[in-house]
Amino acid sequence: MKEKAAIIGFGGMGQRHYTAYKKAGVEVCSICDKYKNKIPGILPDFPQEHTYSELGDMLESEDIDILSVVTNGPFHAGNTIQASEAGIENILCEKPMATTLHDAQKIIDVCTENGTRLAINHIRRWSSDYASLKKMIDEDVIGNPRHIYFSSGSTGLGNFVGHFFDTVRYLTGSDPDWAIGFLDKTGTINPRGSQFKDPAGYGIVQFKNGARCFIDSSEDTGVQYSFQLVGTYGRIIIDELNNSWTIRARNTEMREKPLTRYGLPMEIVPFEGHEIDIVDLTSKAITELLSGNPISCCGDDGKKSLEMVISFHISEENGNKKIYFPLEGKALEKDVPIG
Repeated sequence: MKEKAAIIGFGGMGQRHYTAYKKAGVEVCSICDKYKNKIPGILPDFPQEHTYSELGDMLESEDIDILSVVTNGPFHAGNTIQASEAGIENILCEKPMATTLHDAQKIIDVCTENGTRLAINHIRRWSSDYASLKKMIDEDVIGNPRHIYFSSGSTGLGNFVGHFFDTVRYLTGSDPDWAIGFLDKTGTINPRGSQFKDPAGYGIVQFKNGARCFIDSSEDTGVQYSFQLVGTYGRIIIDELNNSWTIRARNTEMREKPLTRYGLPMEIVPFEGHEIDIVDLTSKAITELLSGNPISCCGDDGKKSLEMVISFHISEENGNKKIYFPLEGKALEKDVPIG
């Protein structure tokens, strides 16, 4: 029997999910959007009787095997919980999974109780290139990860840096120990609406395995994002937008030399990366979710990425003090309305 999908939230990302379902060979049987009258203009041939403005109406009327939650961030928790309680067996939720850690944990608890398979769409988890990089790191190609640096022109911490936080956890296999964060004070209106607040910022995250992560997405640059991961004996530099993936490392002989001899040659390690395709990676997430196989980015992964974003806000509010993980107490209720 062919699976049937539904989407709630039909902006640009929701439309990408629609294309991803087609790529995965899954029929989208219904679409929900607050402004459902816009759907015919986007999909003229889609049956209007299967479009909705309220999620509850769609859940009650449609036979759904998998739901994509692609509304704005503050609505993710409510939509996901409502769908799980209605018996939806598979949910693919866009990041951030929630805007408070309390709500993120509630999503996890409700989905666990109802047996809902939940995936959070941090897309690089489904990238074969990043899987290859992780394998190389695990096989000691560059030594132990020691220093990770990410920079991007003017982007919110929750909007894009949250993806990077998840990628660092994935590649290093480690969780954060503490963070120091600074929020950008430029005050640019969020392009998704003034009701959303997701400032850029910069800071440091120390991971439990000793790796140091430096982040800067401040609004005084307008450059393409890139990041590099430095190990004991080598370095990976990733420039996704220009499809440039460079790995250099000391060879076996050079690894025996003191680390203070930093000018020793590093040989190129062959690696062929590919352009990041949001639709393709989302399609792979859909296929995995429906397969019953282990989920590459689960609710706990989504929560930990959100936790790092919120730690920067808590640090800023406390005079840029060091904030330890896991966050607790009042920090669990801190609401960052990421669009």
